[in-house]
Amino acid sequence: MRGARARVVVVGGGAAGMMAAIAAAGEGASVLLLEKTAQLGFKIAISGGGRCNLTNAESDVRALVSMYGGNGRFLQGALRAFTKDDLLELLAGRGIQTKVEAPYGKVFPTSDRASDVVAALEAELRDRGVEVRCHAPVCRIRVNAGTPGGSPGGAMALRSRVIGVELEGREVVGAAAVVVATGGRSCPRSGSTGDGYAMAAEVGHRVEPVWPSLVPLRVAGTRALSGVALRGIAGTAIVGGKLAGPRFEGDALFTHFGLSGPLVLQLSRAAASGLHRGLPVELRFDLLPLVPAEAVDRLIQDRCGAASRSLVSKILADFLPRSAAEVFLQSAGLSPERRCADVTRQERTALARALKSWSFAIEGWHSFDGAEVTAGGVAVAEIDPRTFASRKVDGLYFAGEVIDVDGYVGGYNLQAAWSTGWVAGRAAATQPGPV
Repeated sequence: MRGARARVVVVGGGAAGMMAAIAAAGEGASVLLLEKTAQLGFKIAISGGGRCNLTNAESDVRALVSMYGGNGRFLQGALRAFTKDDLLELLAGRGIQTKVEAPYGKVFPTSDRASDVVAALEAELRDRGVEVRCHAPVCRIRVNAGTPGGSPGGAMALRSRVIGVELEGREVVGAAAVVVATGGRSCPRSGSTGDGYAMAAEVGHRVEPVWPSLVPLRVAGTRALSGVALRGIAGTAIVGGKLAGPRFEGDALFTHFGLSGPLVLQLSRAAASGLHRGLPVELRFDLLPLVPAEAVDRLIQDRCGAASRSLVSKILADFLPRSAAEVFLQSAGLSPERRCADVTRQERTALARALKSWSFAIEGWHSFDGAEVTAGGVAVAEIDPRTFASRKVDGLYFAGEVIDVDGYVGGYNLQAAWSTGWVAGRAAATQPGPV
């Protein structure tokens, strides 16, 4: 059956979708925002542990681009068009003040309530006249094939054009432009179950394989350490025997299945990519990031000399939790019953090496359920980075996590959603065609 019509239909009520609707309405378009779940901004509401790490303090676009990996350059124009300052100004107009926190320059609302951010965006939607429908799952994009369009060789070709969307239940909503902002597959309880990938593929877009990113990792033999935290350490990801991605500092947490915590989530971006490609992956933790490698051996000698009758595990108390000492010593090839006075030079060298590079072989990622972001998605080569318009279908736009771009922890992924949503929404509002 046929339903309503709008100049712009936005599919998905997350960060990218809400911003796309706000931007399109700001250009004077009539906008309908369709959300499959009962509420808008579910992922915003749970981000940052419910505090909402809404962007990053970094202002240099080149530095920002480097935090999105290989496809980061695709975002360059969007990050310039709608900056973190633009976001903060919009939120400030709604009474949302912000603060910057270490590490990584994370920006949070001063209230520490993600719900305040969602409420501010909902108010902006209302004031701009955006019609919002929840419990409105879209199943496909409706297109009208055969619209004349120029080909790269100059000849006329037939291009398809968006005419609307179809909801479950067969209701059709007509539109001159459609923005797909359905998210990825991470945190499916939010409604992100990969719907946008199927919609894009059905109208001819290539969808790159997806996998969970910013996700806890599986490691064998950590059950006994479940709940133990390593604080203020540094870590690197080794993929295929080579360093992959930057060195990060932060906290790590042992779980019954492996490793989690802020540091591990940062490293998991490179680690999960390596696992996806079938390469061996390990994480290496530096328990003494402020102590140069050449000074660690002397530090151990001094500690052992001052407590020669003590167990080696006792002198490690300043470096890691006592509950982790036995497993750590075993990884370094020392018995937990070894006394300081009996430690050989070879054992001391192994201990020093382990303190600077405690290694864990990664067996896999936890799940999409526990992931913060999805890697992969609609191929960037088929999206115009100036407008986020489809290169395949006139009147179709993409924004946010559904696109094959993902970033590290630190507000980067939400900023990508805000920026791409803003650019896509503004461009969609100017799309010619019948309403």
